[in-house]
Formats: sequence, structure tokens, C-alpha cells
Amino acid sequence: EQVHECRDNGYLLSSRKIGSGTFSKVYLAYATHERLQHSPKLASDLRGKHHAMVAIKIISTAEAPVEFSQKFLPCEIASLNATYKHLNVVQLYETYQNNQRSYLVLELAARGDLLEHINAVSEHPGRPGLEEEARRLFWQLVSAVAHCHSSGIVHRDLKCENILLDDQGLLKLTDFGFANRSGLRNSLLSTFCGSVAYTAPEILMSKKHNGEQADLWSLGIILYAMVTGKRPFKERRPHHMLHLTRRGPTSGQALGGYSCEPLPTECQDLIRGLLELRPRARLDVQQVAAHCWMLPAAHAL
Repeated sequence: EQVHECRDNGYLLSSRKIGSGTFSKVYLAYATHERLQHSPKLASDLRGKHHAMVAIKIISTAEAPVEFSQKFLPCEIASLNATYKHLNVVQLYETYQNNQRSYLVLELAARGDLLEHINAVSEHPGRPGLEEEARRLFWQLVSAVAHCHSSGIVHRDLKCENILLDDQGLLKLTDFGFANRSGLRNSLLSTFCGSVAYTAPEILMSKKHNGEQADLWSLGIILYAMVTGKRPFKERRPHHMLHLTRRGPTSGQALGGYSCEPLPTECQDLIRGLLELRPRARLDVQQVAAHCWMLPAAHAL
């Protein structure tokens, strides 16, 4: 049935599942020649990629709670439309739906997520160029988040599993299901979203918070994972996690109470600036991009 629905809309759905969520599955698909002729956005993007492959996210709206179908899914679609077009944000080409399912036709990023990449890299800790690779990817992530924030979107669920890599090694930020419009520059949010291990302490304390500042904390967790191969705080329970974050980065090479392989001083400084307990004292996205540890990546672009 899903195959026929995709075919009717100009896509050949394969049996290869490349992702899944609570109410969704993501499959590899191919845009037909006819579809490319009728969708300039899709055609222009795939022309540069030299293939006709896309990812189709199929959401079972009939099985999902009403809140999901009426709140989170529309937010995801609106956020993807608002952030079109950036090299490091997954592109939404189009959507279609019926009374059972919604379909999101997305840019394909076939090399898996950042967590898989980190785990693979961690198996070869002495490999040359690991720090440079982390810097290159983190620069792309910061660029994607800066673009989202400047477009009025806070992601609210930044984590390694929501960052994909494509066949060219480009980073693609995805999964905007918890995203929200930041609205006024200093407006505060009150909803808990995201994964505990990446969640800013002000959210764990159930405080009203600035979504952009909370995203920056999550960037610090991701950078730590990229350069050490592990998260600084492995706790899944919010109250225990809050206790760990309050201990804060300790001296030497131990950040957040967890020891790690010695990191360059500049990288430690950047992580500490992001994992700052006081949201207003946290580095903002422009300060991150201009940080001395980031500069070699900027010059390489």
C-alpha cells in the first residue's frame, strides 16, 4: 500500500529501511523522471548529487497520538521549510498525506549518524587526523545551528543520533520533531524536550529557558563526544544528571567529573564555555564559530 502511494506521487519506494522512530520509518526511495520534471526544488538538488535517491519518512498518523499529529509533525515540517536551504541541514523536498499516513520526502544522508561515526572512530584512537576531522564536522554543525537560530528555529533535540553524514562526508542536521520557533530574541520556553544526556541543566531544573542557549549546551556535549568518544554525563535520570552537571568541568583533563584522554587546551576551553551552568554566561553561536580551536576549520573552507 505504501509502495503504491509513493508511486502515485512519483517515487519508487525500496525495501531498504534506513531509520525509524516511535511512529515513523524512513526508507530509501528513488524519484522518477516524471517527478523530477515537476519538482524544481528536487531536480536542482539531485542534479548536484548526480543521483535520484531520496529518503522518505513515513509517519503512521492513524496510530500516533493526536498531539503528535497536530503539534510535533506540523512543527517538524514548518521548521524544515523555515531552514531551507543550507548545506548542513537535511532538506525537505515535499510532503503528501492521506488519512492513515504522512510522507516527508527528505534529502538522503546515507552514511549513518554521528554516533555510529564516533563509535567507529573510537576503535582506532591513535589514528592521525582525528582532531582535525572532529573540528571539520563540528564547524559544519555550528554552521547548521547558527542557520537555524537565524531562521528563528531552535532545535531542542541536538544529539549525535540526530546528525547524519552523507556520501561526501558532509554533516546534515535532522529530526526537527521537537523544534520550535524562537520568536522574540529573548523569549523563554518552558517545555521539556530532548534526551536527558544532552539536556541543559536549566531545563532539568524545569526553569523557563532560552532555547538558543539550551541548544548551545547540547553542542558542548556533542563536541565532548566527538573528541573523546564518550559523553561527559552518561546518566539517564534527570535528577542524577542535574547533580553531575552541577559538579561542572573539573581541573586538568577531567571534564564534568569524567576523565578523558588529554585534549588540547583550546578544545577544553571551548567545551567549558559551552558546558557553562549559567545560560547567559554560555558561549553564543558566534563566539563558538570565532573560537581559536575552530579557526583552522574556518580557514580550510
